[in-house]
Amino acid sequence: MRKGLTLVEVLVTLVIMGIAFAALLTSQLANLRASAQARFATDAKAAAVQVLERRSAEVLKSEIVPALSPYKDAPLDPDNPSGNWRSFYFVDYYFSCPTRVAPSPKQRGGSVANLRPGLTCSGTETIFGIPVAWDIRGENGILGEGVVTVVVTATHPRGPKVTLGRRVTCYDVYPSPTQDQPAPCPPPGGGRP
Repeated sequence: MRKGLTLVEVLVTLVIMGIAFAALLTSQLANLRASAQARFATDAKAAAVQVLERRSAEVLKSEIVPALSPYKDAPLDPDNPSGNWRSFYFVDYYFSCPTRVAPSPKQRGGSVANLRPGLTCSGTETIFGIPVAWDIRGENGILGEGVVTVVVTATHPRGPKVTLGRRVTCYDVYPSPTQDQPAPCPPPGGGRP
């Protein structure tokens, strides 16, 4: 009667254990890869959100200008049109991006010269080492009247790509409970051609 294991039995046991450990290792590596890709996608989304918020805030920005400014949109005091006015960057972006077109005659005198010069409609920023391309466009047609679309695409160097968009309307800029058509909104039929 023999005691112990034969060499063949030991080798078979080692092969079975090796296969089990290889399967476990492969599973762990797949999980690590998936976790890393998810983290990269999260980083890309964080960068995209940061640029989207910054560009949206630029479109929503307004400032106080004197009555003689070509950029005036709405008087601060309707009873005193020679006083200060509010100027909405929304109007500039809507009629300048992607190409400059004349605003409606009721806005900025209908002149391209009354739109702020030098607005950038697209570009690329790098956030956390992730390049983020952005694009601002005034929509055209009846469904696009008074709508500016901001789209950003972040592409992580290690793979994931995230695209986010936001539609900013003239009502986001100047929500007026007393007017059907607040100052930054083009009049019906007065949007981009």
